[in-house]
Amino acid sequence: MQLYNIIGKVLGVDPATLSEDSNAQNTPKWDSLRHIEVVFAMESAFHVRFTMPEIASLRNLGDIRKLLLSKNVRLNEPENQRRVA
Repeated sequence: MQLYNIIGKVLGVDPATLSEDSNAQNTPKWDSLRHIEVVFAMESAFHVRFTMPEIASLRNLGDIRKLLLSKNVRLNEPENQRRVA
C-alpha cells in the first residue's frame, strides 16, 4: 500500500485528490484527530516511530514523505508523481 493510498484510507478520501501540499486546511476530513491517525498509520505501515518534535513539524503530505525518507523508508511512488494538486 502506497503513501497516498494509506492517507486516503485514513481520511476517507480518494487518494487521487491528494498532493504534496495536502494538509488540514485544504483536505476534507483532515482534522487534528485524523492527523494523529495518519501518524499512527504511517508508523504501522512503514515500521517506524516518530518523535513528538517530528510529529509537530508535519504540516502537509510532503512533510510526511520527507520524514519517511529521512528514516530510510523506501516509497514505491516516483518522487515527482504527486507534485500537482
